[in-house]
Amino acid sequence: MLKAEEGRRLASDLIAAAERETGLSDWGEPSFSYPLDMLCVSFLGESGASSQQQAVFERQIIGHLSKRLRLYADRAAYPEIAGQAITAPLFVVGFPRSGTTILHSLLAADPRARSPLAWELAEPSPPPRAETFTTDPRIARSQAAIERLPARFRAMHAMGATLPDECNSIMQLNFQSLNFAASRPLPSYQQWLLGSDAGPAFALHRHVLQHLQAFVPRDWWVLKAPPHLFWLDQLFAAYPDARIVFTHRDPAQIMPSNSSLIAFIHEMAGNHPDPAELGRAETAKWKLGMEQAMRFRDARPDLAARFCDVRYADLVADPLGVAAAVYDHFAIPMSAPARAAMVAFMAANPQGKHGSHSYSASDFALDPEAIRRDFAPYIARYLQADNGARP
Repeated sequence: MLKAEEGRRLASDLIAAAERETGLSDWGEPSFSYPLDMLCVSFLGESGASSQQQAVFERQIIGHLSKRLRLYADRAAYPEIAGQAITAPLFVVGFPRSGTTILHSLLAADPRARSPLAWELAEPSPPPRAETFTTDPRIARSQAAIERLPARFRAMHAMGATLPDECNSIMQLNFQSLNFAASRPLPSYQQWLLGSDAGPAFALHRHVLQHLQAFVPRDWWVLKAPPHLFWLDQLFAAYPDARIVFTHRDPAQIMPSNSSLIAFIHEMAGNHPDPAELGRAETAKWKLGMEQAMRFRDARPDLAARFCDVRYADLVADPLGVAAAVYDHFAIPMSAPARAAMVAFMAANPQGKHGSHSYSASDFALDPEAIRRDFAPYIARYLQADNGARP
């Protein structure tokens, strides 16, 4: 009980600090107070954070709160923001480490498409403008911050100020994001999150897209987040005309790779989780997410045409061919400028550009064949004919 009271008090203190720093107090809708309470209670009770780590956490949360305050101040100042229509957004979903990042960036290279870039989500206010979209000083600040990250991390996960960022970063502004649990143990927060109503987070997600689109419009949005697997029902409730590109890869390759990434993120934050426990937890989490996604697809045959399934092996072998297949599936014309931009993107971003990512299933006490048995229904449905599914 004491930790719960302390957590709620910490949340209240952080809210007050953000209001003092920004001079703003309009938090907008939807409400975020309960998710923030859950996050702070879990942090104080379960993270095992040192005083220095708690200071970093508090600074992080104040940063998200301040972004939110400025977002809604801009929304009040510019009435055109709330009037933006978000039409038929294209979402890339699938297991982490299944090609979602490269496919997201490839599809976003089309000049007609819009995607939230890393620099925009790092400093969304004031709203980006078309006339300074490639010269905004926020780009350099964001790139400098990225380059301060360890080279090993950048080898694991492609990053750049002008590359698309994930919806996870957007949903942090409503404190409903797996990002918070990626660097520290927050078991009760994560358990609550995966069973929570993501409707409020998707409502805020729309507000952020409107904010970014108001003065830099394009024809459609290209978005990405593996955790959307857990909330496809609420994604479609928020965006009934959504289009989904669903990536697929052998889980026996994915789970060790993802465990390696998460372990390193923990290490960067000064935490040292037990590798075997982390491997089990990550595998169980993503098994749950895929089972929920498959159940949703089974329950909604009316949405079958809204899904375009992509195998990782095909993406690696022929990324431009996969992009063309996605466009064909959704009846999007592949223009000459779009193809040229995609060719240029792939030439500028070859696999391993920032180094290689080395990992082993044994590092996390994972058995590839046991993983394949656990994920047998998924493999049978989406990878049965994929010769590249097994290493």
